[in-house]
Amino acid sequence: MPYNLTNISSSGSGILGFTQGINSTLVGGWLGILILLMLGTIFFMHFMYRMNDPKRAFGATAFLCFGLSILLRAVNLIPDMAMFICLILTAIVVAMTFRD
Repeated sequence: MPYNLTNISSSGSGILGFTQGINSTLVGGWLGILILLMLGTIFFMHFMYRMNDPKRAFGATAFLCFGLSILLRAVNLIPDMAMFICLILTAIVVAMTFRD
């Protein structure tokens, strides 16, 4: 099925409009979520390499992903639910950290 790529630039001017057009036209709203998942995986692997402690690595990853999800939500690349999932995940990690 061929894509109609003429609507990508009609959503706004500049890089933000182009990115939002790609998000809605080409990937069906999954661009921000995929960016968040890929960066989360990279963060977790980096922290595991540096700290070799899964709890601390997961905590740092959850915190960074929540901050990133706020930015991605501000530019309308992820839905509200994805940001709330990151918030809940961060809260669970903080609760588990203070439990020990």
